[in-house]
Amino acid sequence: MKGARYFTGQQPIKFLALLVGAIFVTLAAFTVSAQQTNEAQFRVKNENSFNINLIQFKRAEYVGQCPGSVISPDSQSARFVSSKTPPAPNRRVLIKNVTDGMETNPYPYTDRSYDKGEFSESFGFKLANSHKTRTFSVLEGENKFAYEIKEYNQVIEQGGLTAQVSVQNLGTFPRQQICENKVTSQCQDDADCRDRRRRGKSCKIECVTVQECRCP
Repeated sequence: MKGARYFTGQQPIKFLALLVGAIFVTLAAFTVSAQQTNEAQFRVKNENSFNINLIQFKRAEYVGQCPGSVISPDSQSARFVSSKTPPAPNRRVLIKNVTDGMETNPYPYTDRSYDKGEFSESFGFKLANSHKTRTFSVLEGENKFAYEIKEYNQVIEQGGLTAQVSVQNLGTFPRQQICENKVTSQCQDDADCRDRRRRGKSCKIECVTVQECRCP
């Protein structure tokens, strides 16, 4: 009976040891994952502050003489940084947006200098689903990025990061054309004017008011 009690007592101890070990392994894996996630990030300018991996836009819908949808701001200024590999001379960073739904030939990308200061050269995020030459395209929702930091032509760091793109709907508003009157001058009779100029005489000028309209 003593042997049986000894054997039975060891089972919970072994199980507890395995459980504690599994918890430590899980926590260690979570810590490594979190470190990898936080190594690279976007610093996105938001009025007088910065957001980390958060890109915010606003959308207004218009009806009336000038219907349509307007996104503001047109683009969001941002910079890239990696805590593992800070900027240094002769470095550049290439970032691709590999989010599902993006056109893939090529994926939207930006290639920026990463050679001085604390961050990369700035770039602008803009809502679009294909590569643009002046801005970096993103989609509403979660976006996935792959990046490479190069020194000369050698890759010294590569990895991935995610950023959230939110679009706040402001509502629907009427929008009318803006019209203004412009005064122009012209000859009263073009043919008569040309004939008079040949004879050294002045041309009779009259003022004409023209209304020009545009959508704001």
